[in-house]
Amino acid sequence: MSFYDNHYYYINKALLSFIGIWPFQSRLESNIMLVITLFFSSSYSALQLWGLIAGIKNLSIIMENASPLLVNTVIFIKLINYLYNKDKVKELLEQIEETWKKTQVGPENKILQKYADQNRTLTIRYAAALYTCCVFYATMPLIMGGLYSLLPTNKTYTGKFLFRLEHVIDVDKYFTLLMIDGVFGILFIVPVCIAVDSLFILCAQHVCALFERLRYNMKRIQGSDLVIVEPNIADDEAYRIIIGCIKSYKHALKFSELLSSAYATHFLFLLGNVVIAGSFGAAELIMIDVQLDEIIRIITCNTGLWLHTFYLSMMSQKIIDHSNGFHDVIYSCNWYKISLRSKKLLRFTLLRASKPCEIKAGNMYVMSMENFSSILQVSMSYITMLTSLQ
Repeated sequence: MSFYDNHYYYINKALLSFIGIWPFQSRLESNIMLVITLFFSSSYSALQLWGLIAGIKNLSIIMENASPLLVNTVIFIKLINYLYNKDKVKELLEQIEETWKKTQVGPENKILQKYADQNRTLTIRYAAALYTCCVFYATMPLIMGGLYSLLPTNKTYTGKFLFRLEHVIDVDKYFTLLMIDGVFGILFIVPVCIAVDSLFILCAQHVCALFERLRYNMKRIQGSDLVIVEPNIADDEAYRIIIGCIKSYKHALKFSELLSSAYATHFLFLLGNVVIAGSFGAAELIMIDVQLDEIIRIITCNTGLWLHTFYLSMMSQKIIDHSNGFHDVIYSCNWYKISLRSKKLLRFTLLRASKPCEIKAGNMYVMSMENFSSILQVSMSYITMLTSLQ
């Protein structure tokens, strides 16, 4: 039985295995699931690209096709980035397993359990939210068609496909086939987003757990009222605790740096595409006369897009807050009651801890809640610009 079959991490493993990118999956199973995922998602995206290129001179077609195509591009970037950094991801997971094996009992194990349980809850909520958006987006034409057939009304409902294709193909004739391709495409595209992001949530929660363990150990420094300047190292308990904290702190920093490097390129492309895709989607509601099912579809797409960015920013912010928490706990410990050698160690540790641990997009943009609000402001500016073209 694998370590990741436990109660805390099984959902993450199942999500990654479903699309064939679990690092410890057998090569045959991984290749089969990955080919199926790429087949359905690529066929769906190819139709979007075809429709966009064929209608490139029509602003309405550009508005309606660009947003979903950019969302798909984000998800393909996630997949490509993951496959490129698969060795880093495997190393991250191996380090998590090793940490658990070294800390099987005691208060530190309770901390790991607490944050692993939070990871499970966050992953379930995130997956449920995005799958809900996915279902509403993919099935809205079918739902509205069914409602109109049941309601006592003389009005007829003409189902519209998920994006504009009537200028290149007879949508009414092939509507059923197109919807089957669209539904399957979305049902394989969205799990890529959920799986890759759930892995980031898992690793971010583990980083937070590492910093929380540091806080716990630093609080154990008590010292004594009778301060001995240079006691024997064997008798200097505070010195041993600080040495252990420094080693654990280096491990936490290396882990967070590895996590940041694995997601840096992905986050850089993500932010740019999210701003443009969200702006196109919102501007489409303002500029184009759309029917009810299209309105619901655009809203659910944008909701999923911004919710996904919010989750990633929130988890990155948690890492910043927990790393700052370690800096704060050094101030609050009984540093004035410990030996001189311990104070020197603590001073250097405090100097390094004054710089928060951050997840960066492209090594230049810090992922945080503050910058998430900045992204929203930029998106609003693009919406204003696009609507001015009307």
